[in-house]
Amino acid sequence: MKVKLYNYSNMKIINRLKKVNINFLVAGSALFVSVCALFLSIQEVRIMRSQQKASMYPYITIGKSYNARGFGIQMKNSGNGLAKINSYQIYNDSMHFKDWFDVLQTLAPDAKNINYNVISTDGNIRDKMISPGENVNLITLKWTSETRKLEGLFNTLKVKVSYSSLLDEQWTVQEGVPNQIDEKPTLEPAKEFDYSN
Repeated sequence: MKVKLYNYSNMKIINRLKKVNINFLVAGSALFVSVCALFLSIQEVRIMRSQQKASMYPYITIGKSYNARGFGIQMKNSGNGLAKINSYQIYNDSMHFKDWFDVLQTLAPDAKNINYNVISTDGNIRDKMISPGENVNLITLKWTSETRKLEGLFNTLKVKVSYSSLLDEQWTVQEGVPNQIDEKPTLEPAKEFDYSN
């Protein structure tokens, strides 16, 4: 009797398998494989976008520089991507400066021999593209008796630079370190350094 039941159970399973359409199994398997492939493609696109973003990430830093010839303020792109300078401000606790001579007249009004022979600068950097690894000389002053007195006052200067990447991500550098921001800041001509319409 057990043998008959066993055979009867096997027959039931075989009959059910015969009733299942083989085409339906193949179609279901193909649908499952397609959904898995779609999921993997979406994940791959996400990973590629994050890699693309990382390869285009600029990192601007600003700091003081000193050497045997003089001192100054330097900007460097230590990142992997180009940085477009959108805004450039130099100020202290009381005012925003218009240009380097405005800075020098305010900090050292009695200085008579600080001129283009003593000053070196890369000029206006607004709308300039800074390449990865590029150093920009915001200002360098050669050592003279007048610039030695001025050097201590340069520590009161603050530099604020806003820049964007090629992917239109925005950063602002203050205190020498970049912070990512949500949107491009509005240009304020009265506060901008070396600004001309």
